[in-house]
Amino acid sequence: MQSHYISHRNSTIHYRQFGVGAKLLFCFHGYGRESFTFSFLERRLGNSFTIIAIDIPFHGLTEWKDELIFKPKYFTEFILDIRSTLKKDNAKFSLLGFSMGGRIALYLTQLLPEKVERLILIAPDGLSFNFWRWLGSETWIGSKLLHYTINHPGWLTWIINKAEKWRVIPRSLAEFVSYYIYDEEHRKTLYRRWISMRKFRPSLTKLKRLIKKNRIPVRMLFGAFDRVIPYQGGERFKQGIEEFASVEVVEAGHNLLSEVNVRKIVQLIND
Repeated sequence: MQSHYISHRNSTIHYRQFGVGAKLLFCFHGYGRESFTFSFLERRLGNSFTIIAIDIPFHGLTEWKDELIFKPKYFTEFILDIRSTLKKDNAKFSLLGFSMGGRIALYLTQLLPEKVERLILIAPDGLSFNFWRWLGSETWIGSKLLHYTINHPGWLTWIINKAEKWRVIPRSLAEFVSYYIYDEEHRKTLYRRWISMRKFRPSLTKLKRLIKKNRIPVRMLFGAFDRVIPYQGGERFKQGIEEFASVEVVEAGHNLLSEVNVRKIVQLIND
């Protein structure tokens, strides 16, 4: 494993390199994770792939100090710069995205379809309409409410406590929300992470057209018991591109990116 940095204006982007193989695989982690999440792939793929895992802004060792809303074109620049550094300027590459990273991988495929060899999505965000993300980042009133809540969380805490008491939401969800709401720094981190990715809104209709035109294989993996990203979104996305896309569902929840599922993930990357 090697650790590298890219300078961008006032910021520093961190990424890790696993393996020394001829093929290129760029990986994007989920919310609250970081690039080391993909280290378990090196043992299985390191001889055939050079794996590049980038710390998304406000995660890991990346220090993002520029505008809060991160522009998708920055990721395309970073990817192409890294590819050039590796002396693979003309090589196609695969994209792997987990959860929030899936939304990033989808959008980058939309921007660079002719350069993408394969798209691997693991419990990916971005395949279904997310009302709360739309409300919080795409509407004026939602943005104002989110900003107010970050600084004055009392009203939301009261609602969460009542909802759990009345069994409207499960205890696990209440504890998850409370973890980010009670602590001021956690709230501010959540806000920065949420808002920074607001520009990554893939057009599924356009993506399907580009996938067919460029004949890009799309492999999707979901957990049958995932309450965060249901597998039905993958089934809907596959409609119309069945020749190129596949959906697999395993007996698991949302946390699919682990050694437990390494054999299945490697299969999706290699088949």
